[in-house]
Amino acid sequence: MGKVTTLDTGATTGDLRAALKAHLDEAGLSIAQAATEIGRRESTISRWLNQKYSGDNDAIEALVARWLETQAELAERSLAAAGLDRYAETGVASEITGALTYAQAEADIVTIIGPSGRGKTRAAEHYCATRSGAFYLAVSGSVFTLPGLLSEVSEAVGVQIAPRSALAAEKAVIRTLRDRNYLLVVDEAHFLRDKLLDELRVIRDRARCGLALVANESIEMSLNRLDQVSGRVGFALDLSAQPVADVEAIAAGPLGRKPTTAELKILTKAARGPGGLHALRRLLGRAFMVARTEGRERIVPADVELAADEGVATDEGPAEAVA
Repeated sequence: MGKVTTLDTGATTGDLRAALKAHLDEAGLSIAQAATEIGRRESTISRWLNQKYSGDNDAIEALVARWLETQAELAERSLAAAGLDRYAETGVASEITGALTYAQAEADIVTIIGPSGRGKTRAAEHYCATRSGAFYLAVSGSVFTLPGLLSEVSEAVGVQIAPRSALAAEKAVIRTLRDRNYLLVVDEAHFLRDKLLDELRVIRDRARCGLALVANESIEMSLNRLDQVSGRVGFALDLSAQPVADVEAIAAGPLGRKPTTAELKILTKAARGPGGLHALRRLLGRAFMVARTEGRERIVPADVELAADEGVATDEGPAEAVA
């Protein structure tokens, strides 16, 4: 979230209009987008900005002022400047990229399996966003039937028609992917029933495209039952461990430097615990907020230590000494 123009106490209607126009410019928002959030029609806000609104101006001013104050509060608490969303080319990310490149080049099946927080999704999304012919699809427990899966796959690969049946959808997907060095990446694949995993295998076989199944360890039970799928896996990537070097690479963005030995110990403990890299990023986010509270934009080691302590209090409840 960008800079937000705030209002001084006793601001006039003219000040309010100027503040709204300035915020729209700074945030890159249209009047239509702002109007939706404010809760009025675009035409109403536009006429009010141009001093042509004949309705209840006081009511509009109150809504605009509240919206600007909300934007200012959200900007103050935003972690956007912390760099938590920076993509880091970690060792794990490099391994995932290698597996996906192999699958796409060889039209083979690969599995990328590891617990939550190993960076699987981020690396898979990045690969598909930066390569031609790589399609990313994240499934969930709601994908329970064959038509449901084929609908998701059709949308992911850009099928331009609305197939009338599961068979028509399957044929359209295969026709789209066939013999074009394409890759279908299915994230959260552990949610899929055996029949649906085998359908992905059928699509891959007939389209002669690459297929990557990205999942947690629970998919192994399904693969053990599906010889026709597991027997075609050309490469299996095991991400059970979280390398310290990856923790260091990810932390370097928000910290703006390499972590100290003490910081790295704290950060690695978080990354190897429940949530993995998700927990690491939450810890770095808390450290950034601690630094900002102290009037700094840079995190120092004491901020990381305090953020870790706050995380323990959040997870296990407040300490007894806290009133």
